[in-house]
Amino acid sequence: MLNQSTKEAFKAALAIVIALCLAIWFEWDKPYWAGITAAVLALNETFAHSLQKGQNRVLGALMGAGYALFLISYFSQDPVLFVVFYTLLLAASLFMASDEKRGYIFVQGYTVCTIICCMGGFDSLNTFDYIILRLQETLLGIGVFTFIYRLIWPVSTETVFSRRYWQLHAELQQALNHYHNGRLSSETIAHIQHSVRQLHHLLELPNHGSYDLQYYQNQWLERVREVDVIVHLLDSLSHKPSDLANYLADIEHNLESTWKRPPTEPLLPAALLKVAQRYSSHKPLLRQRSLRQHINDDWRKVLQGASTFLTCILAWVYLPIPGGFVFPMIAGIFATNLPPLPTSAIKDAFFGAVGLGGFYLLQYSLIMPSFTELWQLLAFYFINIVAIWKVFDTVRLGIFRVLGVNLLLVLSSSALNLTPYFNIEIPLMMLVYVLIILAIAKLVSDLLTPCKTKVVFDK
Repeated sequence: MLNQSTKEAFKAALAIVIALCLAIWFEWDKPYWAGITAAVLALNETFAHSLQKGQNRVLGALMGAGYALFLISYFSQDPVLFVVFYTLLLAASLFMASDEKRGYIFVQGYTVCTIICCMGGFDSLNTFDYIILRLQETLLGIGVFTFIYRLIWPVSTETVFSRRYWQLHAELQQALNHYHNGRLSSETIAHIQHSVRQLHHLLELPNHGSYDLQYYQNQWLERVREVDVIVHLLDSLSHKPSDLANYLADIEHNLESTWKRPPTEPLLPAALLKVAQRYSSHKPLLRQRSLRQHINDDWRKVLQGASTFLTCILAWVYLPIPGGFVFPMIAGIFATNLPPLPTSAIKDAFFGAVGLGGFYLLQYSLIMPSFTELWQLLAFYFINIVAIWKVFDTVRLGIFRVLGVNLLLVLSSSALNLTPYFNIEIPLMMLVYVLIILAIAKLVSDLLTPCKTKVVFDK
């Protein structure tokens, strides 16, 4: 029997390969766009997350296409204003990237705008062709992914939610025992609160086909809020004992009596329900920030991304960098995706690009030119994608999974053309550009990151 990790690897590889195959069969240019769309959706935690990201990806493509038309229509003859308004979109995408619901729309919109402006070459016909092609490939990737993940080893959001909820239910009972024994730690409280936020987020995702989540959605929301109230109560009692501790016995009884049952019965005693409703109405589970908090959280990301992009543009203008639009296009894509990540991600991406990029270039130059049939090409991608999913199978290695599948499809994209050709110069040049841009991004990140080293002077 295959384990869940292997099943997910096979499903991801199959979705990407079928998307590539259909794009080639339709005789569309840039088939790897459809493959990347399927890969992006496959990288999500649940099917509902993938559906939401698919919707946001389409909306982002429309937004990016519209903004690209605006830039090309009004500023194609004025490079300074073009860069200014283009950088404003970059700043907006980085500012909104931390938004849980709509952030990906802005990130994807900026990415699509970058691709269309660079590849279109300020030509109206080429620009329109690339807009239509991008939308076609995006919809194809979403459709293939949905079909594969619904048909082969389907894992519904309902299954994921149910497993996590009852796991949280058990952890809450254990936390109550720890409280009575005086061993309740702040780490346990923080872990349960994080799990509560994840469950609440799952309930707000598109859950079509999950009967239990749709039918009992309001009840599940109430139960999750009640768990949050119980955790808050335990946290308060652990710091300052009060009469509220008298309700813990009823809470423990309710937790035991509702185990593995529909969410129709409350977890809190009747006397605490009003307090719980008042508490949950004033303390939303999903973090809501004021504009001031938003600015304080994200201004450094905006400055880092804009500085990285403008530095790359200056290098492209004043240094003899070949390749036309390729360097600024890659710089724009990295400028909007790197700042929201931890600072260590740039270093990981650099070494990942060296290792994975070099490995794929070897295959591109030594193995792929011998392919004479479509099935050989598809088998090549299938094997490599399964390997990516299996080797980088932890959260810590997630960035290598994202980087690996993108490098695989982009560096070997010439093999996916209707008339394949193999020229090592272009993918090698792209890999070198990626490394240069990552080095610039690392330099900018280090300059903007406050030094936390403390100097101690002997008195």
